[in-house]
Amino acid sequence: MKRGLFVLAHGSMAQEAGEIVKEIVTMLEGDKSEAFDLLGFGSLQFSQPDFMQGIDQLVEQGAEEIIIVPMFLFQGNHVKHDIPEELEVLQKKHEKVKFTLGRPIGADRRIADIIQERAKEALS
Repeated sequence: MKRGLFVLAHGSMAQEAGEIVKEIVTMLEGDKSEAFDLLGFGSLQFSQPDFMQGIDQLVEQGAEEIIIVPMFLFQGNHVKHDIPEELEVLQKKHEKVKFTLGRPIGADRRIADIIQERAKEALS
């Protein structure tokens, strides 16, 4: 069974946002394990590919199971409402694909470490 990892970003009109998501997915490719055969990404708003297009691309590559990880810090309206609604549409469109929604990033020591590092950089 081909399993895909899908990184779901918020999206932005700023071109940099899409480029950063692509960079993160490229980093994940270097870490690709036996757990995921395919990697994909998309955004809820503004950026391309959007959520539907990104999922369609993974399905076209043969994904039979897709784990969606929202690149959000907390469970706001997008995570609680918008993503599940779009996921419902995707499930009807791709009936044979198993979709699993992961947790948003949340409070994580690694984020605190990055903030500390950026603050120290700003001092120098």
